[in-house]
Amino acid sequence: MSTLRTTRRLLRALLTAAAVVWLALAGGCGQRPGSRAVERDAAGHIVIDFWNGFTGPDGVTMTKMVNQFQKENPDIDVRMQIIPWGTYYDKLTLSMAYGGTPDVFILQAARFPEFASFHTLRPLTDLYASDRRPLRASDFAPVPWHESFYGGAQYALPLDTHPLGLYYNTKLFQEAGIVDARGRAKPPTNLAEFLADAKKLTKETAGRGRPDQYGLVFTNEHSNWLTFAHQFGGDIVTPDGKEGAMESPACLQATHLMCDLIYRYRIAPKPEGVDPWLLFRQGRAAMAMEGIYMLHSLQEEPGLKFSGAPAPQFGPRQGVWGGSHLLCQPVGLAPERARAAWRLMRFLSDDSLQWGIGGQVPARLSVERSPQFQTSRETAVQAQFARELPSVIYDPQIPQANALNQFVDPAIDDCLNQLDTPEHAMRDADRRIDQLLSRP
Repeated sequence: MSTLRTTRRLLRALLTAAAVVWLALAGGCGQRPGSRAVERDAAGHIVIDFWNGFTGPDGVTMTKMVNQFQKENPDIDVRMQIIPWGTYYDKLTLSMAYGGTPDVFILQAARFPEFASFHTLRPLTDLYASDRRPLRASDFAPVPWHESFYGGAQYALPLDTHPLGLYYNTKLFQEAGIVDARGRAKPPTNLAEFLADAKKLTKETAGRGRPDQYGLVFTNEHSNWLTFAHQFGGDIVTPDGKEGAMESPACLQATHLMCDLIYRYRIAPKPEGVDPWLLFRQGRAAMAMEGIYMLHSLQEEPGLKFSGAPAPQFGPRQGVWGGSHLLCQPVGLAPERARAAWRLMRFLSDDSLQWGIGGQVPARLSVERSPQFQTSRETAVQAQFARELPSVIYDPQIPQANALNQFVDPAIDDCLNQLDTPEHAMRDADRRIDQLLSRP
């Protein structure tokens, strides 16, 4: 079973389970979130709980950062829990409905509106304003800063941006002669260059009637499709967030182009029945568009020669899917506890160069533009992906965004596997999206 289909089934199960708890939140049942008073350890230090889903190498980086915070702030004891993303939101939702909410927690930008809409997040305006060195919009990349607001109030501190970018196999590029004047692999920047390069990089040598090396693989269909759609001016929903927009001319044009890369130009494999990310890691695909969070997966692959670049501009304008990790607090924290939690949040933001070295693009402009980030070999790919910050576009900022994926992702998958036409698949997705958005 493909990873996408497995993920889709898990998503549906989680949505069903979470719905019951969200009803408890909406109806005021159970213990209100964030109701704990100040807690101290045996030494009298204030205790704060920090939850996140950083189970990979990013968790190692975050642990080092938290340990450094405690060295510099001995009056605060941080209890950090790293919970797999597959169960993270269920556990966080249950804690908000029935008690035990952490003092600081990570929300991915795609899930942020959902939690904010139930008034479970503490507005942070007072903490921003009372800081000795207040943080302002000019300190952050515009998109993650904007995403920290909901309904006019600011509920989050953006830690990073994780845009989709282009990973390319430098060895295969050099073997195909796709190089610059200095003989270095040269990634494509537009559709014409991309098609020309991908055709050179697609090879059939085994005589099986299909390529055994591809120019491109579609990995995460959701983020890949949104990147194409954004470049043609499309999105999942209309700008007001009230209706589906997947059947729009822009989205259909983007979808047809993606299908053409598979069935007309034959430079990408049909997603069904293959592990596209494994193909790239094995050197059997020359290009893949994925998030910066997949960097460590490639760094761990022995002998793989790769680099990163901004995604090519396939449509009339640049645009790439992206997201952020947002630092949030629950409502109802005692003031002293909220200030202690803010000190941790501010430290992680100020020290986000380490987070960048660990494989992310910091949201803080001073860090992202620093010589250490821009010129270090440790952040070479991150710095390339950071060039996309002006054109990053997130999932729709509506509470139902995550629930829409049960209609969005199957429609994309059906199109890319030729199980349905783009016109019919997107029309059906819009119908289902409209039904969901019309519910009170």
